[in-house]
Amino acid sequence: MGKRRKRRKLVLKPKKRLPKIFTCPHCGAQLVSVKRVGRNYAVVCGGCGLRHEFEPRPGWMPVDYYNALVDLYLEGRVQAARGAPEGSGHETGG
Repeated sequence: MGKRRKRRKLVLKPKKRLPKIFTCPHCGAQLVSVKRVGRNYAVVCGGCGLRHEFEPRPGWMPVDYYNALVDLYLEGRVQAARGAPEGSGHETGG
């Protein structure tokens, strides 16, 4: 007589998803969001005020607009608003 065959357990891997909130290249806070403003897309940091608007490009997702902002920031073409904090982006009282 034969033995019963054991069933294999299926290992489900979680699907990778693109992030919706990004890290600011200027202040380091995780407050950068990509929003649709009228016809354009605006990449805005809620901590330091770093902001840039992009024209819509076919096939681009929010992460692509964020990466374009980081590239412009590293080239020196985009600067944060005046009086913006340098560093962690969090004020400590003490």
